[in-house]
Amino acid sequence: MTDRGIKRFDELNIARLSLISVQERIPADYRDWVVELEDGDRRYRVTCQALPEYGVPHGIDTDISAALVNLYIDQGSPTDGTVTCTPYQLLMMAGLDTSGRYYATLDESLKRLTTTTYFIAEGWRDHPRGRWTNVNFRYIDRIEFTSGQAEKLDASSVLRITLPQEIARSVRAGYIKSLDLSFMQTLKRPPTRALYRLLDAQRRDPENPDAVAMAYQVGLMEWAEACKIVTDRPSMAQRTLDSAHEELIEKGFLKSVEYLGRGKKKLLQYTFGEAFIPPDPALLQELAELGITQTRALQLVREHGESGVEDAVARCRAILANGYKPRSKPAFYVDVLKNPTKYQMPEGAVEPQKRPSKAQEGRRRGVGQPTLFDEASGASQEEVQDEDALLRAQPREKQVEEVMRTLTFLLRNDLKLIELDTLRVALDEGLEDPLEIKAWAIKGIATGQKMSIVRDLRTRLSLKPLLEVSS
Repeated sequence: MTDRGIKRFDELNIARLSLISVQERIPADYRDWVVELEDGDRRYRVTCQALPEYGVPHGIDTDISAALVNLYIDQGSPTDGTVTCTPYQLLMMAGLDTSGRYYATLDESLKRLTTTTYFIAEGWRDHPRGRWTNVNFRYIDRIEFTSGQAEKLDASSVLRITLPQEIARSVRAGYIKSLDLSFMQTLKRPPTRALYRLLDAQRRDPENPDAVAMAYQVGLMEWAEACKIVTDRPSMAQRTLDSAHEELIEKGFLKSVEYLGRGKKKLLQYTFGEAFIPPDPALLQELAELGITQTRALQLVREHGESGVEDAVARCRAILANGYKPRSKPAFYVDVLKNPTKYQMPEGAVEPQKRPSKAQEGRRRGVGQPTLFDEASGASQEEVQDEDALLRAQPREKQVEEVMRTLTFLLRNDLKLIELDTLRVALDEGLEDPLEIKAWAIKGIATGQKMSIVRDLRTRLSLKPLLEVSS
């Protein structure tokens, strides 16, 4: 499926509290930490306790944690906090390599996130009620997965992960910010990605998340504590951060980083790049409805400015409303943006008023996300056929992953985990054609025959020789 119109987000509490160390590697005995930090007049305390065999979350755990939040949103933010996916989907969402060695790394990361407990005093924002609260949770409340080997995750596993209610409720309440995941994934090392995620959250007012600062000042040792850097030496803290600073400046996210003062009283002064002022989420949604991907939308905003992009949206919508039918809406929009005098507004046309975006509506009633059928309804039959043709040209393992992504989303509440695993085996072993299964299931569900599809699928799979032997 295309990523058209699907935005990426970060839950603001997680991002601001920096629950995951920015360090790529940690000392062998680093199994707990406690930080007490100030935010204006408010002082809060965060405690982390991990099992000795795994240590505190660090490194790629920041990528996995961000991916889990976005998979949860993509799957409709169910009230039970569950995410159903394959390891491949999780690694893809995290922007990590999907080769064999990363499955063991993912297994370790999920174990750390499942066995580590956080205690937060006066630091967790209950945004709908406008208050700061005390909470304790594990980043992953529960995890189930199928596997060919006991207790070991592998490429053919199917995962069902339950997020804690504290995180799930906050996401559904809309206490989120946009996350430029495509940019984050261009950063080479986990410490840089973790620092980017933290800085992008800290520049926002936690009580008014739409307010974004262009500069941020913090004490160096306080910042080292916030980043969970294990040192009491300012020079070591600075060296640990410097390589991440250099990459963020090179990429344009930071305009400059200055150190002010000396010793343990040294301050860090961050100035953010103007190109990374987050666009209005409503504008991103309107661009998505015109077929502009989020990555392309961010590029256009950076090149032409938010007001220019917004004006082109209004002009484009007015021309389309007058009956003009371009061969490609995205290409037509870009042409209107780059050549504003080329197209005349229809005589008597009134530029359409900006309506609330799905993201804005989501903040009022919880995060409402597009479903697979919402995506399909916005695509022409020709586009759907093109996507199917592209998928058919992919290697079989890619087809299987795409079909599993679709069917775990559609049937995650109807099939048990072992049944999803049985489906995966049938696809992997060539007992079923992935694209045939996908088309059959989507057609049945779209015509209101979901339970019949579930019953027929169970019957269809149970007749396979491989499954009879394994049972």
